[in-house]
Amino acid sequence: MLAETTISIERKLQMYAARERILDRINPEINKAIDLHKFLQATVTELGKMMEVDRCDMMVVRKDAELKIDFEYRANQNIPSSLGLSIPLELQRLSRTLNLTAPIAINDTQTSSRDPIFRQLAESVQTRSLLVVPITLSNELLGFLGFHQCERVRTWVKDEIEFVESIARLIAVGYQYTRIYQEKEKEAEINKVLLEIANDINVQRDLAAITAHTVKRSLAILKADFGCLAMLDSTKQIYFDAVSQVGASGQVSATNNSLSPLALSEYPFLRRTFSDKRTLVLQNAETNDISRFYLQKLFTGQAALIAPVLINNRVLGVLVLVWSESRRPFTDFEVKLAEGIASQIAIAMEREQLSAEVLQLRRELKGRQANNVMIGSSDKIRQLIENALNVADTSSTVLLEGETGTGKEVLAVFIQQNSSRKDGPFVKVNCGAIAESLMESELFGHEKGAFTDARSRRIGLFEEANFGTLFLDEVAEMSPAAQVKLLRVLEDNTFTRVGSNETIKVDVRIIAATNVDLKEAIERGRFRPDLYYRLNVYPIRLPALRDRKEDIPLLAMHFLDLHSKNTGKSFSGISDSALQLLKAYDWPGNVRELDRIIQRTAIPAKSRILTVEDFLSIEIFQSLAPEVNTPEKLKLEIKLGTSLEMVERCLIEQTLTFTQGDKSRAATLLGIGRKTLYRKLEQYQQEK
Repeated sequence: MLAETTISIERKLQMYAARERILDRINPEINKAIDLHKFLQATVTELGKMMEVDRCDMMVVRKDAELKIDFEYRANQNIPSSLGLSIPLELQRLSRTLNLTAPIAINDTQTSSRDPIFRQLAESVQTRSLLVVPITLSNELLGFLGFHQCERVRTWVKDEIEFVESIARLIAVGYQYTRIYQEKEKEAEINKVLLEIANDINVQRDLAAITAHTVKRSLAILKADFGCLAMLDSTKQIYFDAVSQVGASGQVSATNNSLSPLALSEYPFLRRTFSDKRTLVLQNAETNDISRFYLQKLFTGQAALIAPVLINNRVLGVLVLVWSESRRPFTDFEVKLAEGIASQIAIAMEREQLSAEVLQLRRELKGRQANNVMIGSSDKIRQLIENALNVADTSSTVLLEGETGTGKEVLAVFIQQNSSRKDGPFVKVNCGAIAESLMESELFGHEKGAFTDARSRRIGLFEEANFGTLFLDEVAEMSPAAQVKLLRVLEDNTFTRVGSNETIKVDVRIIAATNVDLKEAIERGRFRPDLYYRLNVYPIRLPALRDRKEDIPLLAMHFLDLHSKNTGKSFSGISDSALQLLKAYDWPGNVRELDRIIQRTAIPAKSRILTVEDFLSIEIFQSLAPEVNTPEKLKLEIKLGTSLEMVERCLIEQTLTFTQGDKSRAATLLGIGRKTLYRKLEQYQQEK
């Protein structure tokens, strides 16, 4: 029975002060973890003094349902210690007769009629009067706070018990803080490892080298002893590759592959593994038949993780990691890390498949007008076009990376037009321009009445792009919430409209574009790593214009032709010196900026050829003019003894070269009439 007596106001104030001190210890900076061990020991000490008991301890529930006293306060050294004591309790049996989520107060253990287990417990820890308060978190029993009077009988007061219950809740909050922080740390560690492996994959293009390196890294990271890839070929044979193991020195190295290929049809457990699409967690070789098959017959070990390598939702192989000795149970962290590594291998394999299809794609793409959209003749633009053609007619997701104005949307359209989806819709989404509150409705649509302004049903952009391509521009600008929603639909191409329960499945090819370094965005917490892995199946980086300046003449002429029609003028070209001026500029706005500059220059131009003077009206070129050849800078060297007639001819010919054959401008620069110039040129022609 709980005593109904209360305590004094002074005693209550002391309790409140103690509670505040404990609260202060579980209110750390948001990016720091609580030192749980120090926090619990300090709390037990604070409570022991506050409750004026002989001994206060905390009993923690172990995985085997055993209680262990991990933290203890004693009023003096004469009080017997129970620190480290393990107490075997059948908690499940006790829970049938006792409410283990409520306090248990025993004023005198010698006369108590409660379950005999409590008398045995009191005797084992030399306690006469006992108060036990449970610590629970989301219905999970974490442990108990114990308060002991070793020799005298004590009546436990209701106000004291309620106070201790409030402290138990604070301890549970401390546990929760610590768990959340540890989970975030583990997630960050997984992301770091997977980013490192992704970087390794991006650097290397040889699949054999990639898989061998990745398996070795897996062994080192997860402390496994043996690893390999079990791959399924077109004849349903399983062959083993990238076999690695840890040697006696502790070094991970490749080993001779002594594993013979296996026919999938002959091994039921292999068939199940390749059809289930789930990670096998084998903790003990004797647990069941499938454990015995993998750990005794196929491999030799005591534990294993077997993670599927999924491509287009098909298991094409598995990553096998084996531990030769018995080990503690696998953690969620280890399982997720193995699955993440298997996903990275899948991305590398998908790229290899794309490379293997290049020749076939080139044959199929013969005759297509590849260069009609992508202007340029440099090695960089040729490689860019080849990369785009390699992936165009597949269903793989493409990630276009490059600075603003490099032509990511143009390349996305080019990929669409050179794919089997060329007759389907091409839908562009500017991810940074859609408010977070509207993102779900924009992408997936909504039903009439789904929210205040939903006056009619609206089809979302994913449905609009069905059987075509959805271009996600500025994907890095999406809010975290929007990233989650996008990730869900990318996983299986299904979604529901806002306000509806109907699942809609679409066939949409995703091309995403960004001018942001997504790896850096991940490190700063601004972009989800799992979304990055979904989008980064086939990355293409577009070069900046300053890195392919040899393409500027072609691009400039292309834009001049376009704007000739818009301005109603007829241009015949751009002078060499003007092109030299354009090449001297670094073009931070890339191709888009060049287009605007050509348009701006063409509008007021008087001549059919754009010259340096036309561009010098724009401020950015004024400081660059000394770097290019202008009429004032050009010199004509003449040997002494040359006749005046020959000097005149050389001067006219050099001026015409400078003006790229523009006779009107040459006559102006020479200070003579056009008729005079034509007569002189006729004379030179006759002399030839």
